[in-house]
Amino acid sequence: MRRSVILMGLVLVTALSLVLAAQEPAFTRSPRADIAVRLRAAARLGTDYVPGRVLVKFRAGLPTQAQASAVTQALPGTATALRAGDVYTDFAYVDVPLDADVPTLAAALAARPEVEYAEPDAIHHLEVTPSDPSFGRQWNMRAMNLERAWDINDGAHDVVVAVIDSGLAMANDVLRFPRFFNGRLQIVDVPFARSTDIVSSNRLVAPYDFFYEDDLPYDMDGHGTHVTGTVGQLANAESGVGVAYSARIMPLKVCLGEWEVLFLLAEDGVSTLPPTFQGGVCFTSDESRAIRYAADNGAKVINISIGGESPAAATQSALQYAVSRGAFVALSGGNDFEEGNQPGYPALYAKDINGVMAVAAVGQDLNHAYYSTTGDFIEIAAPGGNTRVGGAAGRIWQQTYRPASISLNQLAPRFDLLEDDAYQGTSMASPHVAGLAALLQSQGIRSPAAIEAAIRQFANDRGTAGRDNEYGFGVVDARATLRGLGIAK
Repeated sequence: MRRSVILMGLVLVTALSLVLAAQEPAFTRSPRADIAVRLRAAARLGTDYVPGRVLVKFRAGLPTQAQASAVTQALPGTATALRAGDVYTDFAYVDVPLDADVPTLAAALAARPEVEYAEPDAIHHLEVTPSDPSFGRQWNMRAMNLERAWDINDGAHDVVVAVIDSGLAMANDVLRFPRFFNGRLQIVDVPFARSTDIVSSNRLVAPYDFFYEDDLPYDMDGHGTHVTGTVGQLANAESGVGVAYSARIMPLKVCLGEWEVLFLLAEDGVSTLPPTFQGGVCFTSDESRAIRYAADNGAKVINISIGGESPAAATQSALQYAVSRGAFVALSGGNDFEEGNQPGYPALYAKDINGVMAVAAVGQDLNHAYYSTTGDFIEIAAPGGNTRVGGAAGRIWQQTYRPASISLNQLAPRFDLLEDDAYQGTSMASPHVAGLAALLQSQGIRSPAAIEAAIRQFANDRGTAGRDNEYGFGVVDARATLRGLGIAK
């Protein structure tokens, strides 16, 4: 069925409405009503958090009236509205004016004895530095000793892996968006295609889009599709293969791609992406919701290739919840080594949660990738690519969108042209570990803490003997991990 999509949650100007009325809108799909408003405010203010919103977790058992009273007393003179979260949150939302100093208000609320934590809804980003008709390009799979590991386990049959990211190339469709270009507002049709190298009959489990609140997490960036391919691209596909090629996939969209932001800001006359939104936009409130959703809907492995410098207690709490529900979590370790080596979130939480691992990146030579953040939270390393060792061939090749088809320097993108492309980043390293965790799950290792222990124990030590801040416990070795546990079947 043809779809007509308006990414605005607000009434468009009269002229645009007339244009839409003349173009056979068959189906309208709208995001949560607040998204466009808050992104516009973030673009105007240049914030690294969602304007107009504080996330707050109250002490257990505090009555609703007492919660409202605590907010009023903590933020006197500030217009507020307290809203409960949904079944996938353990926090509430406090709406404040869009131009309010959210970090200051959150700190004031956090100081109240009734409050466990209060924080801005931080904006995180996809952790990738972007730029196979054959397996030959996939040096990363050989580096993990996967060819021999697949002799032990042929791809993690039926284990559900959740990929919390920008979505997935999951369906053939055409969506309609508003676009401000060459000085005028117009409507563009954007085609989508299904990745036949990833999506097969009955493979997807409980897909969900946390911006549109529906089960169509279409990827409008390419990052999510690339990451998902590393986790589980099908064997014997035209382009390469994934670590857990027989696993089932749960695509969960929590990140808006750059094109989506442009469409959302079209009504404001924005034709060029504001710097705040380069690399896409991910709200930590939706990250935490997606983690709980994954754990509650059968995912036994979760990959999160997202990060930022702002703490996110809501995400930390969700990670703890996921592990308690039997889900192992792989996190990208960060790409800021040469930009101050600032530790990022949620990776920093990994060291304190057994069953959650922060992953560093190595290149073809299995040495530390120049961009990969280091620190005491790094627990393992995996192939992430390094163009300084081998050029483009030293990146991670996987199916995603053709780069020219999604370039921002045109009227509209095309998300129906898929091919192999080379990315690098800890975003690429993390799904290797998630895929290995799925292989272990299918071999009968159910405890997230036990999976982490196995991956640590049988890694190939690099750098300083024992755990170090560059490689953690070493570079993953899939064959040694499966054989070392004595569970070959």
